[in-house]
Amino acid sequence: MSFYHLDPNRRGERMARRIEQLDDYRVLRRLPRPDEMWCRSMPVSNNEIRLAIVDCETTGLDPERNKMIEFAVGILTIDADMGDVIDVTPPQSWLEDPAEDLPFEIERLTHITSDMLIGKWFPDAAIVKAMADITAVVAHHARFDRGFATKRFPALASLPWICSMDDVDWPALGFTGGRGINALLTEAGFFLPNAHRAAADVWATTCLLASTAPDGRAIAAQMVETARRQSERLYATRAPFECKDMLKAAGYRWSPERKAWWTEGDPERIANERSWLTRLAGSIRPLTERVDWFVRHG
Repeated sequence: MSFYHLDPNRRGERMARRIEQLDDYRVLRRLPRPDEMWCRSMPVSNNEIRLAIVDCETTGLDPERNKMIEFAVGILTIDADMGDVIDVTPPQSWLEDPAEDLPFEIERLTHITSDMLIGKWFPDAAIVKAMADITAVVAHHARFDRGFATKRFPALASLPWICSMDDVDWPALGFTGGRGINALLTEAGFFLPNAHRAAADVWATTCLLASTAPDGRAIAAQMVETARRQSERLYATRAPFECKDMLKAAGYRWSPERKAWWTEGDPERIANERSWLTRLAGSIRPLTERVDWFVRHG
């Protein structure tokens, strides 16, 4: 996880290291500042991957009924050949008035109040400029954020989207306590001030993805490699209700739009799943679709 500068001679860091020698304590450090991040200073090739890392706060969970009230974006640039970080742009964030009072639970969760939003509007031109020349958009819960972001900024719908929650094999990297931002940060030894504000969540995601994986590349490089692969999505159409628990136990998810349980994987795994589904219930009609990073999190 060595991806940032931290002076080992600072008094606070010396005290933290002494405490860490005791079995009864664990120390969480603040997230690094942008100027403390490791970025390669030597010349780089023209083969760059520019990732726009985004997050939004909303008035609810449904992009058809609810509205976005905060949007943040930061840029993480990695070398496509070496896989290391070559530039980090700190997040920018903006607020927008939804023209309605915020639900109490949203104010409590985000610490954004209705008064803070009065007269605020997203500056479309500035946001488009901040996301110019990007390779892909990254969100930690891409299906949620994409629904709101592409409704407000339709141009984002044509870009590839990556989910840093699902497109990273966090357990294989040693993160076994969950895939949420706070759980991942805690395992990495950090804490997140201002959680559930868009800019804070973008910066936390940036720091996690800039971390060094066991192969020496940034986690972001592994994520892009995974996201770029084409895969197959299998729908267990017409699955009887009594199969629900078995499908959930097998890792299938429910699609309200398709009204079917589904799973995704490489062609060999999906072929095996099709065979299993036909044995599970005679009424199931397996349906397979090819997916890529343009549609995977749509």
